[in-house]
Amino acid sequence: MKDLQSDNRPTQNAAVKELRRRFAGLDKEEQMQVLVHHLRREKSFREWAYSRLLDLWDESFEPIVKSLWEQYHEEKCAWAVIRHFPLAYVLEHKEDLAIGKNRPFVIRRLCEDKSYAVDRDKLTPYEYIWVLSTTGRDITTERAWSILVEATKDVCQAKDADDYGQGDTFSIKINKILYHLDKMDKSVITTSYRNWYQSSIENITNSQIWDWYRIAKQLRLDGIRHPYDILVDKLSMHLPELEKFTIRKNYSIQ
Repeated sequence: MKDLQSDNRPTQNAAVKELRRRFAGLDKEEQMQVLVHHLRREKSFREWAYSRLLDLWDESFEPIVKSLWEQYHEEKCAWAVIRHFPLAYVLEHKEDLAIGKNRPFVIRRLCEDKSYAVDRDKLTPYEYIWVLSTTGRDITTERAWSILVEATKDVCQAKDADDYGQGDTFSIKINKILYHLDKMDKSVITTSYRNWYQSSIENITNSQIWDWYRIAKQLRLDGIRHPYDILVDKLSMHLPELEKFTIRKNYSIQ
């Protein structure tokens, strides 16, 4: 800790490296000193501190973080502002704070005000459901179903391999939406959707589609289609069927 205050940069850097290694085991006062030192250094040092401020926040950090935010408007600096600053400040600076991937976190924080209306158009289907689920807000059965239809269209249009885990046949993006809808007691919706999904991909199992693909690659067969393309094509073919589903008064799907 003494070397950290040294005017000799090599000595100071050596101390920083060692303190980072030991950081989790330091007491709170020492951790705060290390964080303040990082916040007063260049961007790479500040970014190391920003993520740790989320769980090690103390009100004494507010002046320096406020100054850094208003000077640099760095995305990671906004994390602590969004989570820990007064709600009035977050509301005043909501558009500036919503940089990068921060928008859903800004909106979730603003939901602490029960009168705040969530703007659906500013969020992806998953972000919208995530905000509602994590803030205890509800959604109608009809609206939930329309969100799933929209998300399915997005998956089919994007054909993004990153939306599927290696070896999975179920879209990660849609699975996350279903998870939060289950938490919101929308099992009628999620069960109906899962049934449609499995039927649409003709109940292909993870092992079937991926084993076939690996064997075809090993044999160097011509015209090999990636499993993602096969799954998306099958979903696309059954999209009209999904869009025709209606919600009955007893909240069953037809």
